Amino acid sequence: MPGPSRFEVSGPGKSSGGALRVMRSGGGVLCIAAAQLLVGLCLLGLYEGYKAYYFNKYIAQLQVEQWNSTSVNMRVGNYENPMDPRSPMGFTFYLAIINNIFSIAGLAGVLNAQRELVIAFFAYNAAQMVFSFHFFVDMVTDTGINYSGEPPMLTAYEKASAAFLFFNFILSVAATVSAMRAVDEIRSKQREEYNRLTVLSDTLAFEADHP
Repeated sequence: MPGPSRFEVSGPGKSSGGALRVMRSGGGVLCIAAAQLLVGLCLLGLYEGYKAYYFNKYIAQLQVEQWNSTSVNMRVGNYENPMDPRSPMGFTFYLAIINNIFSIAGLAGVLNAQRELVIAFFAYNAAQMVFSFHFFVDMVTDTGINYSGEPPMLTAYEKASAAFLFFNFILSVAATVSAMRAVDEIRSKQREEYNRLTVLSDTLAFEADHP
């Protein structure tokens, strides 16, 4: 029979206030990590959608129209190509991978009370507050860049990506605060469990010495 959930008050012997705090912070990290995982999957979907559009429709259309502006193509090819990680849409693929890795780490860390995983989730989001904001500003700038021969749907994909990047920035701020609290509470619960086992061990030893 499985034991009680780690986010519930499991008995009268434990402090209900401390348990409720664990439930609040642990639940906050779970919700934020799940939301970040969803954002990462949305960014992945946007990237794959743009890649399919770029190669299936845009490139095919250029071949039909025999567009041969070589100088423009050489100048902006890396900018619009989704396979190039330096392009606005290209880097979202790698951002989504990193985002999802640490989101899963946050989920696993809270569910299994693994302080190291929660710390990794906290560290990632602390850094992400900086670079996700910069990525957002850069993507917004990219939406205003237009040039001859630009894929017609590129700006629409950039705007959608910018929206999710901004949402990810907001989540990273909330995740940093929640993860810090969750780490403190996991440490506190581990200390309480250690003290409980120590008292239990001393009690058993005393009973063995005094039958």
